[in-house]
Amino acid sequence: MHSLTQDLKFALRMLRKNPGFTVVATLTLALGIGANTAIFSLVHAVLLQPVPYPDSDRLISVLQYDTRSGASGVSLSLPKFKLIQEQSRTLESVAVYYLREMSLETPREPEVVSAARVSADFFHVLGVTPARGRTFVPQEDQPGAADVAVVTDGFWQSHFASNEDILGKTLVLDGLNTTIIGVLPTDFRFPFGSPAPQIWLTRVSEHPLLKPVQVNLGAGYLSGIARLRGNATMAQARAELATLNSRYAQQFAGNADAANHAIDVQSLKELLVGELRRSLLVLLAAVGFVLLIACVNVANLLLARATAREKELALRKALGASHARLVAQLLSESGVLAFLGGALGVSLAYALMPAVRSVKAVDVPRLADVRIDPTVLLFSVLLCVLTAVLFGLAPAMQSAGRHLHDALKEGLRGSSQGGRRAQFRSALVAAEIAIALVLMTCSGLLIESFAALMNVNLGFSTKNLLTFPVALPTSRYAQPAQQAEFFRQTLQRVKSLPAVNSAGFVSFLPLSGGYRLSYFCLEGQVCQGLGKDPLIPFWQVSPGYIETMETPLLRGRLFDEHDSAAGAPVIIVNESTARHYWPNENPLGKHVAGSRDQVQREVVGVVADAKISSLSDANADQLYVPSEQMPYSGMTLVVRSGVRPDALIAGVRSKIAEVDPTIPLSGIRTMDEVVGASVSRPRLIALITGIFAGFALALSAIGIYGVMAYSVSTRRQEMGIRLALGAEPRDILRLVVGHGMRMALIGVAAGIIFSLAFTRVLAGLLFNVKTTDPFVFGGAGVVLTFTALAACYWPARRATRVDPIIVLRCE
Repeated sequence: MHSLTQDLKFALRMLRKNPGFTVVATLTLALGIGANTAIFSLVHAVLLQPVPYPDSDRLISVLQYDTRSGASGVSLSLPKFKLIQEQSRTLESVAVYYLREMSLETPREPEVVSAARVSADFFHVLGVTPARGRTFVPQEDQPGAADVAVVTDGFWQSHFASNEDILGKTLVLDGLNTTIIGVLPTDFRFPFGSPAPQIWLTRVSEHPLLKPVQVNLGAGYLSGIARLRGNATMAQARAELATLNSRYAQQFAGNADAANHAIDVQSLKELLVGELRRSLLVLLAAVGFVLLIACVNVANLLLARATAREKELALRKALGASHARLVAQLLSESGVLAFLGGALGVSLAYALMPAVRSVKAVDVPRLADVRIDPTVLLFSVLLCVLTAVLFGLAPAMQSAGRHLHDALKEGLRGSSQGGRRAQFRSALVAAEIAIALVLMTCSGLLIESFAALMNVNLGFSTKNLLTFPVALPTSRYAQPAQQAEFFRQTLQRVKSLPAVNSAGFVSFLPLSGGYRLSYFCLEGQVCQGLGKDPLIPFWQVSPGYIETMETPLLRGRLFDEHDSAAGAPVIIVNESTARHYWPNENPLGKHVAGSRDQVQREVVGVVADAKISSLSDANADQLYVPSEQMPYSGMTLVVRSGVRPDALIAGVRSKIAEVDPTIPLSGIRTMDEVVGASVSRPRLIALITGIFAGFALALSAIGIYGVMAYSVSTRRQEMGIRLALGAEPRDILRLVVGHGMRMALIGVAAGIIFSLAFTRVLAGLLFNVKTTDPFVFGGAGVVLTFTALAACYWPARRATRVDPIIVLRCE
């Protein structure tokens, strides 16, 4: 212990004597350790932390998928949920929920709040006990029961100023009086929705966009969660639910989800982070590469510094210091450097935490929980220890292992770079370049993938397009005719604004994260009935919507004011639908019937394909129905104008208020923002890896420059002799640059080999880009090669200016 204290004191004294070296090495390590700490804190909060509920390892999600298309995540129906709830033996408890936005009346103006309807057992399944009041009882989950609500702690604070008399207070939600019966704990989090619900209601049998007959005939709109019973396993639950699903198909053969549907389960944590895992691990690997390159640079600094300390180390060894003692002394200096860099790096990461938590454009669950906690600090400490070993052990072993005779010999006139030490430094630089190339190729592939994503044909134009979500409360707009009349009047008034070029309503905005599916029978196909006919996405749209989106009309006509509830039923199909069901035929005049209502709708137009939920989706069948012939209570107004969006918002608000001043408006965005939000995750990954690749390139250039500059300084006598014997400056330039480029090319070659193996893990993150794209690999190799050339050139140019007379006179 005493020797360790002495070593640390001596290390601090030595580092104080070399402030330039200490500052450069500390900053280099701080960047590497700080970046790793920040990314690990994100990985820890999102991937490693358990779901925030008691015994969360027993919590599972109940999923349904279409056996024909393989599409997963199909919502459950209420009848199927009830069958599972009543007959399952492997599940201790089961619950369902769906998320929606509601209108909250306030003393100032209507407010849109995020809410969820849940089955009565929902909080029991999660194991959550309210901080105040109670949760739901089964009687409150029945049709016609009183409207009651449980609110979050945040809602209680923001809307009731933490009033202790909150229980029994009344909220007016969608025009209905709702009594507050409970307040959830402060630490309650529900990460399966964005924005997170603030108000929780029961009676999942009620849905504002579905009729009771649709709910009872198997319409899917519910998400299921369950808690495994005792020692039951996922495999047992999966097998039992498959049996129950078959039983359901026999008992409810006429329901929409009876045929072509299967049930699966997965852990609740996997549902939360499954899609993010690969992206976050790629980021963690990228930042790890940056730290490796930083370690290589500091190792080279230590090797260069060791040359100046050769006599000191040789003398200490001659006076009796053992090899192990010298290694311990040198490692203590490396450890001090690592922990200085680590302390500064953790401080930088801590300063970045508020910025990380405030990122709203990316849908990352539990982002608000990212922080520097004890686990992250332990990771940082271990990282400092590992870093100290990585950059300190090899230089310490080399320096401590040298004999006095060797040190003196390499200090003699005419010595070169230092034999094996020079070779080791060259090998480190080659490794640094190889690591940088791996990071650059990964970054290049992700950036090229993002560029390909942004160049996808959307099927519509986003320029000067503003969107306004509008949700009508069913308490005041229960009848389809009332809904249709509101949207008709609103559209007329909005179009009267001078700045508005065109406007229209759509049930689900493209790329906004939602769309509606239903079963349709298309002319020429054998109709099999509800649940067996093709399941196709469709949209209710008003006249003017397709024109406003500037989706190209390929054949026929668009909807107009004649396509009302009293008009002939019509429909518009997209190009993929026409090609799929009527190849080599004219689709105009064909008919499409809903499997549920059997209404024959004539195809009056064909439009271009448009992206639905993601830019990476392949083109798929799409149908458009006039909104007045199939009214919908939740629509989005799209407005195209020639003025700035912010100048238009007030005018549109006033026109909607003229029709109904109690309708709240929120979530107003430009279509460019909607598209941007849909690609926020690949954009962020490409941006961060690009920044890390830039750091890697800069650190590699610094490393090459440092090695070459040191090489030139130690070979001044050799250069002087060569020049004195008749060598031309270009010969010296060629000699020095050639040595540096050999290191660089070896590193590039090794980096390409490693990249071919490593980039395969990116396959699931790329769009229209091969993991072996020669353009990216070649570009990364060329950039690194020219960077290495530039880093070699300046030390080589300095070598050509050596004055042989001065050098030889000094010697």
